[in-house]
Amino acid sequence: MTNTFKLDHNLDNYEWESRCCMGCAMCKHGDWIHVASDHNFSWICPEWQWGKFDNWGACGRTRIINSLLYGDLEYTDTLAQEAAFRCFSCGGCDVSDKRNLDLEILMMNQSLKVAFVDRGFGRPIHKQMIATLERTGNYYGLNQKDRKNWVASDIKVEKKADTLFFVGCWASFKDNAVAQATARVLNKAQVPFMMLDNETCCGNLQYQTGHLEKFKSAARFNLEKIRATGAKKVVASCAECYRNLKVEYPKVLDFATKDLGFEVLHSAELVDGLVKEGKLKAKGKMSMKATYHDPCSLGRLSEPWIPWEGIRTGGDISNSGWGQIHPRREFRRGQFGCYEAPRNLIKAIPGVELVEMLRNHSNSYHSGEGGGVYEAYPETAQFASDWRVKEAGLTGASAIITGCVHSKFMLNGALARVQNGINKVSHVIELVDEAYNK
Repeated sequence: MTNTFKLDHNLDNYEWESRCCMGCAMCKHGDWIHVASDHNFSWICPEWQWGKFDNWGACGRTRIINSLLYGDLEYTDTLAQEAAFRCFSCGGCDVSDKRNLDLEILMMNQSLKVAFVDRGFGRPIHKQMIATLERTGNYYGLNQKDRKNWVASDIKVEKKADTLFFVGCWASFKDNAVAQATARVLNKAQVPFMMLDNETCCGNLQYQTGHLEKFKSAARFNLEKIRATGAKKVVASCAECYRNLKVEYPKVLDFATKDLGFEVLHSAELVDGLVKEGKLKAKGKMSMKATYHDPCSLGRLSEPWIPWEGIRTGGDISNSGWGQIHPRREFRRGQFGCYEAPRNLIKAIPGVELVEMLRNHSNSYHSGEGGGVYEAYPETAQFASDWRVKEAGLTGASAIITGCVHSKFMLNGALARVQNGINKVSHVIELVDEAYNK
């Protein structure tokens, strides 16, 4: 038997995944070669660790999906719905599974959310927040006229430039320090940049909670506005904006990242290049021992998107073929995300010592803010952020540096609950601003 197969968000395309999971639980733990034997820090799936129940992890979801596809379980089942929407969409299971079976677990999980939403079973809080977002243009439901209030008098923004700074809702309204640090570093390096006249949300909540059609609309709208500026580079300090612009927009609109018409860079990638070119030099020596948290959206989820459609042989497991795909394609294994640029920036600052957590790079553990879990199931989100801070404390560092405003928010919130010697969480661009501008 031969099945057509396309990498998209149609759950029917992942019947193979739902039947070929053999329950090995490779998707539960990080790479055992690179993680110490401490069981507490071997997990890569936060919701599975939190719930201690297979349905909260990919292993259980494959069985749920198989039962849904074959009619043995109804979409009205509330436990199945909860299993779908407790997923952080962090991609840890996907990377771990591909050490073994090359199943498209992340796409399958995301398609499950879409299937529930399309049938009217999305989470009420997500629907409410998305309605507010669509009405106001931002995640917080605040006045769009205030979006640029963070622009201080010492920050220079051009009306026209090759580089566009896509600020994002979080930095625009809640964490102005990240937006200001990004702008000041670009000014310091003499990189002219512009901003959109009326920037709107990238649509991250829509995508990660399964509201696919609403996200497609946001993607088309934002791409049209960005392309109209003529920008050659789009820079984001928000890891979620970065991933959506670079990966998810092409994915849902069915084209390759290389065909965006502009280059998408995280601020760490751009600034790392500027430091190497000698355009930025540290003003003095700092004294800090820091560990770096790899955000999922900046790391394993940020590999460029390449569309694929073809056939998969042996669609019926009783027949030959073993799931061979034609034409051949390159699998996304999380190895080529943005990992080294932020580390390079940290190590380039005199007096800053970088120490790694047990789980790092593509093996990183989630911070707790993603997939709509923080909004719908805050107790699970806090569980994840607490465990990440516990792990950071084992390094002996006093500070956590990250490349994501969402991770910064969650990890900062965990400091008071954990209290293990970590006293500060900063975005890497804030650290650079402090070292090169102050």
